[in-house]
Amino acid sequence: MKLYSISRKAILLLAAILLGQGCGVPRQKVAKSSETVARNRKNDIYAEHVRTSEFRTPEQEKLGFVLPPGFEITLYASEPDITKPMNMEFDDRGRLWVTQSSEYPIAAGTSDGKDRITILEDKNGDGKADTFTHFEDNLNIPIGIMPVSDGAIAYSIPNLYYFKDADHDGKSDSKKVLLGGFGHKDTHGMVNNIIRGYDGWLHVCHGFSNTSNIAGTDGDSVKMISGNTFRVKMDGSRVEQTTFGRVNPFGYAFDEKGYLFSVDCHTKPIAQLIFGGDYPHFGKKAPAGLGFAPEMMSYELGSTALAGLVYYTGTHFPEPYRNSFFTGDVVTCRIDRNTMTYNGTTPVSKKEEPFLMSKDPWFRPVDVKLGPDGALYIADFYNRIIGHYEVALNHPGRDRVSGRIWKITYKGDQPHANMPVTDWSKASIEQLLVGLTHPQINTRMKVADRIVDSWKNKAVEPVKTMLATADPTAYIHGLWILHRLNALDNTALEKALNHNNALIQIHALRIVGENKSSFEKQKAFVIKALKSNDPFIQRSAAEVLTRFPDAENLAPLMELFETTDSLDTHLRYTALLGVRNNLRNPGVMWRVPAMAWNEPQLALLTRAMLDVPSSSAAAFLLDYTLRHDLPSKILVKNLEHIGRYVLPYQLDQAIDLINRKFVNEHETQLSLYKTIRAGVKQSGAEPGQKMKDWGAKLATSFLSNIPDKKEKPAKNPALLVSQRVLAADIAAEYKLKSNEPDLQRILKLTWLETAVRSAAAAALMRIDPETNGKLLADLFNNPAELPALREKLAELIGQEPSTPVFEMLKKQMAGGARNLQVAIATVLASTSEGITYLLNAFKEEEVNVEIANEIPVKERFSINAKSDQQKQMDKFLAAGADERVVRQKLIDDRIALFKPTGSVNVPGKAVFVQNCSACHQIQGSGGMVGPQLDGIGNWGHKALTQKILDPNRNITEAFRTYNITLKDDKTLTGLYRRTEGETLVFADLTGQEFAVAKNEMKEYRASKYTLMPDQFRNIIPEKDFYALLDYLLSVK
Repeated sequence: MKLYSISRKAILLLAAILLGQGCGVPRQKVAKSSETVARNRKNDIYAEHVRTSEFRTPEQEKLGFVLPPGFEITLYASEPDITKPMNMEFDDRGRLWVTQSSEYPIAAGTSDGKDRITILEDKNGDGKADTFTHFEDNLNIPIGIMPVSDGAIAYSIPNLYYFKDADHDGKSDSKKVLLGGFGHKDTHGMVNNIIRGYDGWLHVCHGFSNTSNIAGTDGDSVKMISGNTFRVKMDGSRVEQTTFGRVNPFGYAFDEKGYLFSVDCHTKPIAQLIFGGDYPHFGKKAPAGLGFAPEMMSYELGSTALAGLVYYTGTHFPEPYRNSFFTGDVVTCRIDRNTMTYNGTTPVSKKEEPFLMSKDPWFRPVDVKLGPDGALYIADFYNRIIGHYEVALNHPGRDRVSGRIWKITYKGDQPHANMPVTDWSKASIEQLLVGLTHPQINTRMKVADRIVDSWKNKAVEPVKTMLATADPTAYIHGLWILHRLNALDNTALEKALNHNNALIQIHALRIVGENKSSFEKQKAFVIKALKSNDPFIQRSAAEVLTRFPDAENLAPLMELFETTDSLDTHLRYTALLGVRNNLRNPGVMWRVPAMAWNEPQLALLTRAMLDVPSSSAAAFLLDYTLRHDLPSKILVKNLEHIGRYVLPYQLDQAIDLINRKFVNEHETQLSLYKTIRAGVKQSGAEPGQKMKDWGAKLATSFLSNIPDKKEKPAKNPALLVSQRVLAADIAAEYKLKSNEPDLQRILKLTWLETAVRSAAAAALMRIDPETNGKLLADLFNNPAELPALREKLAELIGQEPSTPVFEMLKKQMAGGARNLQVAIATVLASTSEGITYLLNAFKEEEVNVEIANEIPVKERFSINAKSDQQKQMDKFLAAGADERVVRQKLIDDRIALFKPTGSVNVPGKAVFVQNCSACHQIQGSGGMVGPQLDGIGNWGHKALTQKILDPNRNITEAFRTYNITLKDDKTLTGLYRRTEGETLVFADLTGQEFAVAKNEMKEYRASKYTLMPDQFRNIIPEKDFYALLDYLLSVK
């Protein structure tokens, strides 16, 4: 279930701190905003991962709800009639279908589970379900559900199934796999919130962390990694990925124009999805040319635990609440409301006061649906625990039986309408056609589905007749019905395209985009529509051209991009996306070089080509780059693409260009070298001789210019360090013997930065380990050397294991600083021979056995120890203090002694920046290796203390680290970020990314631990720790 893609993440500092946010509830008083009141609560039980308040009955829980004046909440259903609701959906008879799971969050393995789908019905009209029909039992964490005329389509691990009810008794008679199998290592998102579109396809959210390779019966497959969206035809014949990215989408809603909106747990809460758009995700690199798809929200909702989405188009709620978005928040225990306006076609959301709040922190609104009566229905996964990673999955406090569904209606004196519920399954075709004018989009969709699914071709003539007199709303649905029945002729479509109603034109263009033959007939109109005075018509036309590649589409799409106001980000992105998608077609790309382009067009073409992975695009970029004087930012992007995709002989031309253009600009050349080398590495190719010669020249230039005596401070010290480290890395990669004297000299320079000296040491060990090992040993054995350098030297020396090396490491471990001891112990634990020396050090009490509990030591030891060595270690650990007890006591003491100031702690912010910001972002500042931490203060100091001091208590697969062994037996540890061609990109302990070529890897093994350092309890002084807590608690 969605619950939130919280992922305690794994990384610096607050790795676990993704979710963040307690449930703030207003006191029933005055004019302070509800959120202000929430922030001022002294003992915020809504920040607890395991709620300490007691279970309440539905009647007791109801007393704690707070709604705007005139609204009323009533209980629609509860335990024991239902258990834990996951998703819900109404059918066209007014019945509510609910997926339920008592198995969650632990899947029932490969066997069937005990979960179910239940149909709820209010037969006596008293506003409460009185009939409960169990449609299907023996399911395994079912989530997404969509009732259809002859049964239901629903997800249960690991497939999307079509359950048939042949005799219409409310019981499933058979099932078949519609689509699968889906990844399910992470169970709190999976396949959820199915919605059927105007197009008749099923639109589906794909949840956090899982990887799924799926294909329709046509054999065309898609691969989705973590948060994505897709659509599938009702018969499973075809599946298409509709967007790429976001973290854990868990809610869908269509609007009148046919735009699809979705709620997500960890990017911006609500997005208007652009078909084919790329969206952010942890570790995902923004497309170089287009960047990420634009946002409609510039703010957060105070939590990353959002679930369910309703776009309210009913008339039961009064006018101020119509055309609002309603979303559930399972941590802040409320229903939020947002409205929107438009800049051109770009939606701009506005945050309204929370719609519903609860004083019961067990209230968990996991889904929100608009009922056929205009009421809002809330699925309440009533539970003490909601966190998927913050609390152990098997925690005994997880409630497995209690679940509620609440119904919100309006009883006030503002104008509104009470909508009757119609059983459309019994309606005549005439009644169904009238139903296409219903004010609610979701009801009109159900009516259209009934016409298509049940009446089929018998509906064609009545629908065509209706089009002659229909109002625009019914007209639009009539067009889609005919399209879905393959009965929309070109004359009717052409009439719709030329209709004087813009909304009808928009939908007619959408239909053209669904059918290539229609496009061929209407192409001239589509091109003309790009110049419409209505930006929504322009955008719909651009969407059509995005889907049917043709070189003739490029110029009008680029003109649309250039002439669109910069505030209309969604239209501009759609236009540029169209350019890119057309260029990805080999036939289109082949024609581009021979066509005539002006300079603005060339600039846009090459920008879009940065996201076209082909040698022809790279060749075009190279030619453009050779002929133009480009800003460095654009030049670097172009050269990275060229390095990755251009043919080898063409790459030499790029190097010659750089050497000519930047003949005396060595810093610029080094930067470009790095970019091109990364591209070549991603291609899987080996660097050519010209590339090697160029690198060698640059390495010599930077290494030889390092003076023997301390130099004056540079204007940009960090840049200078990175340049010198890169020069040493080049010398290491190519084993440049000519650079060896300079590297030896650099290593001995005590005034020089540790990073540079460490890089020099690593290069020396690559060039000639036997000769240079003695120099490294001499420095390592010198206690006056900086501890950080000695730690790195220990790692490098350990790459050439021998008896003298092990003896030296064991000797220096005794009395060394803690971090040095950990570094040495990690090296010794990397081989069974070294483990013998480590155990002897414990036996001789040269070092405290507690070092063995440090994550890198523990992990290497578990991999490399022999059985007798493991038994010996177990004895040492048993004789020492219980590490878990000691750690828990530290956590308890810190919690008890912490005294919050209630204000922003400036020193605490500095502690955060030093220890955490490389990986975590707050208010747009910091890294994005781990989760952004806006709103983290709502967690409370207890949960934060535990996360910081015990980061491996609960972790998610998505933030698990990997131990990488290279073919030269060098070992690396990092958090997987993404794949770039033939390289895998990881993040190290400092949040810095590094790439490893696939052909250099010998082994790639998942760790049991997160990347987040497990040493903050040792390295952050107690005073600084309290300052850090104080600062984090202020981030709300």
